[in-house]
Amino acid sequence: MATTGKPSFLPDRYDDVPRDRSYQGTRRSQQSALSLFAPIGIALGATVILVLAGLWFVDRSDDYLVLDDTALPVISGDASEDTASETDAPVVIEEEPVVEDVVPVVDPTQIDTEGLTLTILNGTTTQGMAARANERLVVLGWPEATATNADATDVQQSVVAYSEPADEAIALGIAQTLGLDADAVVQTTAYPGARITVVLGSNYVDTAST
Repeated sequence: MATTGKPSFLPDRYDDVPRDRSYQGTRRSQQSALSLFAPIGIALGATVILVLAGLWFVDRSDDYLVLDDTALPVISGDASEDTASETDAPVVIEEEPVVEDVVPVVDPTQIDTEGLTLTILNGTTTQGMAARANERLVVLGWPEATATNADATDVQQSVVAYSEPADEAIALGIAQTLGLDADAVVQTTAYPGARITVVLGSNYVDTAST
């Protein structure tokens, strides 16, 4: 029977080899208790080395981590300089376009009336008023107008209508000839039958009553 506390092995040919502490027959010798702590010691040693290396690297890097003050932009708290530079700039004031007053054409012989079409509509109950207004214009040299009654007979304010901007001066001249204010002249496309359309209302002073 094997001795208590000591490992026993079957005899083999390695028993004839000179004694070696690493072997006993075909089995290794029993490891000491200190060999169990060897991996822990190695791990602790490696950790200490890494920590020391990191501290050394940080210490050596301090010079490179310092910011250069000269490279930083300087922001002044005084905004007067910026304000002054803006106020010193010349202020450009855009001038509104000058609208020239349109001069009424009261003498048709001073313009080319070829192709000028006129329509005079009587918007009142007074018979023949459109024809008489046409005579007032023809005497001065305006082309013969188409004189007829309007759809309504209760028109209060007379109107001289034109559609093209080029005919505004003509419309103003006809209104002045018929004794109407310039406020009666309007630009509209509501009367496509003629370049100038006159609608006589109750405020028109008929020649028959003068």
